[in-house]
Amino acid sequence: MTEELNLGELFSNFVRFISRNIRFLLVFMLIAVISVVAYQKLKTPYYETKAICMSGISEYERQEQIDDLSQRTAIDLINHLQINIDNEDYSALALSLGLDEKITSTIKSIEAEQLYQQDLNEKFYALNKFEISLVSFDNTFNESIKAGLLYYFKNNEYISHYYKLYKQSSETLINDINDEIKILNQIRVKATNSSIALGSPNTISGSNRKLSNEIIALSHIREEIKVNYELLKPLSFVQNFADVNKKEDDILSLVILSIVISFILGLFVAFIKEIKTI
Repeated sequence: MTEELNLGELFSNFVRFISRNIRFLLVFMLIAVISVVAYQKLKTPYYETKAICMSGISEYERQEQIDDLSQRTAIDLINHLQINIDNEDYSALALSLGLDEKITSTIKSIEAEQLYQQDLNEKFYALNKFEISLVSFDNTFNESIKAGLLYYFKNNEYISHYYKLYKQSSETLINDINDEIKILNQIRVKATNSSIALGSPNTISGSNRKLSNEIIALSHIREEIKVNYELLKPLSFVQNFADVNKKEDDILSLVILSIVISFILGLFVAFIKEIKTI
C-alpha cells in the first residue's frame, strides 16, 4: 500500500513538474522540429532504386553451388565499390567504372545482396540472382551507372581471365560433342546397312535405338552448353534499375525522433534549472 502511494505521489510530482515547465518543453521541441524540417529542405535530395542481376563467375571458377556461393564473388566485387564512396574518392571510382567523375560523384551508396526464395517447408535457399540497391543524388544517370558496372566486370583481370577459359572450354566441348554425334550417326548408318545385308533387323533395330538415345542425350548437353555460353556473362541485368522520380523523404520519422529526444533533453535541462533556483 505504501509503495502504491509512493508511486502515485511520484507520478503526481512528475505531472506537476511538466505543467510548470510545459512552455519551456514546447519551445524546446518546436526548435528541434524546425531544425529537422529546415535540414530536410536544405539537404540534397536522393533517390533509391534497385536492379536484379546475375553472374556466371562461379561457373568460370568451377565452384560448387553451395548456399549463396554462386553469386558471392559478384556481390563482393560490387560491395567493394562502397570503399571509394565512403572515402569520397570519386576519381578512383570513375576509373573502376569507366565513367566521368561528374557521374560517380552523384552516387551516395551502392550495395549488392543475395536473393533467396522460401520453399513449402519454410526453408530459404539462394537463387542464382542478386539485387543491387543504388542510392544517388541524380536519377538521370542510372543507365550510365549500369554501363559502368558492366565495364567494371568486363575489365576485371581475374574475371576476364577465367571467362576466356570458360568460353574456350565451352567451344571445345561443343566441337567434341558434334564430332561424337557425327561418329554415332555414321555407326547407325552402317548398322542399318548391315541389317539389310544380314537380315537381322531385331538386333540391329535395338542397336539403332540405343545409338539414337545417345545422340539425343549428347544433343541435349550441347544445347545446354550453348545456352549457358550465352547466358552466363560476367554480369547480366535481369531487370534494369527502376526509374524513380520521387526523392526519398524520411522527414516524418526524423520529426518523431527529434520530438522524443528533445522532450527528454528538455526535461533534463528543466530539472537542472529548478535545482539551481532552490
